[in-house]
Amino acid sequence: MRNSILLLLVSSAIVLAGCDVTAASENAAPTPDFVTATLPPSPIPLPTQTPPPPTPAPTIQPIEGTAITQVNVRAEPSTAGENLGTISQFSKVQIIGRDASTSWYQVIYADSSTGTGWVRAEYVQVNATAEIPVSAAGAGGGSGVSGLVIQKINVRNGPGTSFETLGELNPNDVVFISGKDESGAWMQIEFANSADGKGWAALEFLQVENVDALPVIGGVSPAPQAAASESAANVPLPAMQDGDSMETPLAKMTIAPMNARAFQVNGEVSAPEGDAEDWVEFNSFSGAVVIQVLCSSTGLQVEVWNNGAGIEGFLLACGEERILNISPNSVYLLRLFNPASNEFRHTKYTLSVKTVR
Repeated sequence: MRNSILLLLVSSAIVLAGCDVTAASENAAPTPDFVTATLPPSPIPLPTQTPPPPTPAPTIQPIEGTAITQVNVRAEPSTAGENLGTISQFSKVQIIGRDASTSWYQVIYADSSTGTGWVRAEYVQVNATAEIPVSAAGAGGGSGVSGLVIQKINVRNGPGTSFETLGELNPNDVVFISGKDESGAWMQIEFANSADGKGWAALEFLQVENVDALPVIGGVSPAPQAAASESAANVPLPAMQDGDSMETPLAKMTIAPMNARAFQVNGEVSAPEGDAEDWVEFNSFSGAVVIQVLCSSTGLQVEVWNNGAGIEGFLLACGEERILNISPNSVYLLRLFNPASNEFRHTKYTLSVKTVR
């Protein structure tokens, strides 16, 4: 009996051991034929950074000035530029730039298609400490070279005095230079009054920097005449029309005890061709003023107007002074023109008016 029980226990142990072995081998993970390498995760690209917007150009802060006389507004810094209108005496102007020589100021002018215009700097009073930047529009065009007229000259359609005259330039006019002739004695300039917008001026009467950098303009044979004869002082030409009249005089001046006690006006008249007359308006606190003209001829005819009527007329010789008795603080006009003649006459003048001391 005892042996039978022992035999039964041994048999059960063997059976149970076989079951455990089989279960273990079924649950074991099969050995793979090869091992696949696990790559590290790919980095996630960072978003592209948008560059900051460009810094806007600084806004030009206008500088205030005051017109000391009635002044023409030009499309360019030159008396040959289109006349856009006038600014009245004592009017405030907003200056945004100047040419390199400070002969002209660029101002805000609402009646212009561009909203700006140019006035002669000598006719605008500005705080002496004001720093007016050079305007890109007045710095030069073409090759980037600008020049300043130092003496009244003719503009030709070619590099020489034998070429046709296109017009004139006055002292302190700014010219934009695109090139030079082979001799270097003549500059090709921008000139709006010509058909192609170009003209030629003698270098002798221009102040130009960096002439060597200018390209040579070929295709036009230089004329044999010397450039020195090109000065308008030696070539009588009609005076340029300045558009003044009794209603819109060339200048408006006031003589007051707390202000200037004298003034001067520069001009030119010619007849029978060109600008035949100039009008100058003034009023004075004094009951008498002295007028004088310094001129390039023998004299000028002068008429005195008040309340729309001529009250006095006389020939004023160059250098001669004449006393006018007037009503204090009343507006008067002076009409200046050449005496009647059968010959062409061109007169440059400086008119001065001052109170009697």
